[in-house]
Amino acid sequence: MSELASVLVVDDNVEYAQNIAEILEISGYATAVFSTAEDALPLALDPRITLVVTDYRLPGMNGVELVRQILSQRGEVKAVVISAYADDATVLAARQLGAVFLPKPVDFSALGRVVSPST
Repeated sequence: MSELASVLVVDDNVEYAQNIAEILEISGYATAVFSTAEDALPLALDPRITLVVTDYRLPGMNGVELVRQILSQRGEVKAVVISAYADDATVLAARQLGAVFLPKPVDFSALGRVVSPST
């Protein structure tokens, strides 16, 4: 099967991250799941990764900081920050980096529009 893209999913709720990954895989995307930003960062810098979906609240580095570090080295990567606890500052921080912000629980049709190669 030809992969449309490689997607990194980062959430300390591993079951939730795996659910997102499974839905993306059904659509043909290759995925990798991590529970911390620190563990995900080395793979996020791999040129095969085209999208990062990350929770904002993570142990250690938060999702916005993860996106900031990735984009500082690979500006072409799309990023989605998700959170159940979004305040205006979090949403603004994500959007200032060019990331899409989606509230939890994630609307998978909205996620699909972000992931689509035509966007």
